[in-house]
Formats: sequence, structure tokens, C-alpha cells
Amino acid sequence: MNNLTPFQKNFKNLCTYLGKNNKALYGALTIAASKGILRPTFTMMDNKQEINSRKYTAFREAFTGAVAFVAYLITDNLVGQGAKYIAEKTNHIPELPKIKSTLSLISVSLTALFVIPAICNAGTKPLMNMVLGSNQKTPPQNHMSKVNFQGASPSYHFRDFYNSGMKIGGL
Repeated sequence: MNNLTPFQKNFKNLCTYLGKNNKALYGALTIAASKGILRPTFTMMDNKQEINSRKYTAFREAFTGAVAFVAYLITDNLVGQGAKYIAEKTNHIPELPKIKSTLSLISVSLTALFVIPAICNAGTKPLMNMVLGSNQKTPPQNHMSKVNFQGASPSYHFRDFYNSGMKIGGL
């Protein structure tokens, strides 16, 4: 095993390091980077879809990957600080690595469930308009004429309640 190539040696060192220092953050960062790079690439290669649709989808996927990567780093850093504070306040300093690991897993999950979607929902459209330009016109809205409901009687009767809704078992 001493005749390893430099690549094999570096790969072995990387695997050993990751095996000893495994965190939920590493998997989340890998997934975010992969999705942020590969999904937009494959989306743009799909010639069956309309170009504007491809651009929007690719932009959204790349933006989501970038937001996820940064959000995971920030929340993990905050969790590390919070874990230290918790360990000091509860006099569990020897368990600090376990506290960090547990809170890191929780933070990755909560970031994926709440933080990333919230940021992406708020930022995708404005950023896309800024980067790609807003050349898409919104279709005209179909405004209903105002209806005067004063003095109108309801068009339903109590007996209609039993004849409406989902039918179960053919009854």
C-alpha cells in the first residue's frame, strides 16, 4: 500500500478525514453544490422545452443551489455558537461535540424545510428579472364586472345539501 499514486494518497486522506469528521453539513453542501450545477446544466440541454421555460428553470435551480449552500454554512456556524453556549450554561462542556453534531443535523433539516424555500420564494422572481430582464409581459387580467348583490336571495335550499358533495358507494 506504500506505492500509492498522489491521487490515491489524496483520496485516501480525504476519505479518512471525512470518516473521522463526518457532519450533516458536508452531505448537505455536496447536494446543494451538485444540484446548483447539474440541474441547470441538464435543464438547458433539454431542447424539447421552450427556451424561456428552460432559462427560468435553470435560473431557479442555480439560485436555489447557491442559496442552499450559503444558508447551510450560516446556520451551521450559528448552531456551533449556540451549542457552545448551551454546553457552557448546562455545564456539559465534555459533550460539546455531541451537542454540535445533534444541533447540526437539526439545523440542516430546518434550513432545508423553511429557510431555503422562504429565501427562494422571495428572491427568485426579482433576481431573475434583474439578471435576465423582464421581457415577459403579463397577460391581461379578466376583470369581472361588479355585481350588485343587494336584495338577492340565495340560490340554494337546505334540501340541496343532501344532493351535493362527494358520493360514496353509489349512494
